[in-house]
Amino acid sequence: MPGDPSELEWTTKKVLIIGRAAPEPSKKHIETVCTGGITDDGQLLRLYPIPLRYLASEKKYKQWAWVEFAVQKNLQDKRKESYKVREDSIRVLGAVRKPSEKFSLLRRAIAKDQETLIKLYRQDWTSIGIVEVELVNFSKRLRKKNWEKDKPYIKQFHLYTDVKPLEQAPIEFRLEYRCKNNPQCRGHASSLIGWEYMEAFRQYRMRYGSSENAFEKMKEAIVARFNDPSKNAYVLLGTHHRYGSWMVAQLYFFEKNLPAHLF
Repeated sequence: MPGDPSELEWTTKKVLIIGRAAPEPSKKHIETVCTGGITDDGQLLRLYPIPLRYLASEKKYKQWAWVEFAVQKNLQDKRKESYKVREDSIRVLGAVRKPSEKFSLLRRAIAKDQETLIKLYRQDWTSIGIVEVELVNFSKRLRKKNWEKDKPYIKQFHLYTDVKPLEQAPIEFRLEYRCKNNPQCRGHASSLIGWEYMEAFRQYRMRYGSSENAFEKMKEAIVARFNDPSKNAYVLLGTHHRYGSWMVAQLYFFEKNLPAHLF
């Protein structure tokens, strides 16, 4: 592989969006959304930097959308799934709606357990995977890092762009779980960083008047979904770029007796 990123070719890939982290401030791109996807041939990808809220309306993709991207392996990121995106290449193609089709596409990315993913990360920098889990607890903690202190450029003026408000949630969500297919699993605790969960928290806070009430409503809804005896629960896991810790980007709940999808 060439050592100079400018020598790498851009490759067009058709990608199903399977997870979107909450937006983060960016010095160069105003803000970015780290996106998880899977190609039609089963390759997992981490796509960034993508200023999703600032894209033209026809380029803004949602969960379960098929999207075409021109991508290039990010040589500054050793994680094997990490690719840069050429913003002008983004083209939304359609959406997957049937649960059976969603699961048939995701199942190629399902690992036996998180312990397997941890071993693969050490071997070849595998850093994304899906695992079937059982909930132990859903909790919160005060956020340690403060954007205004750690990322002062969030107040930077941009001459040609109207900067959209980007609120940092005051708390972090913590998911404690066990791998369902590993009886020896001692359990894991990860941050839940998915965009839709941060948005749900903001909506609940407006509706119920406080962060505490919003969290309790969120916890009630998430615990109920995990406790539904008719469904299996899965988490989309990915590692932190700098620290290598595993985080949960998305939760999936599929019927246990889901009919097979025929392509």
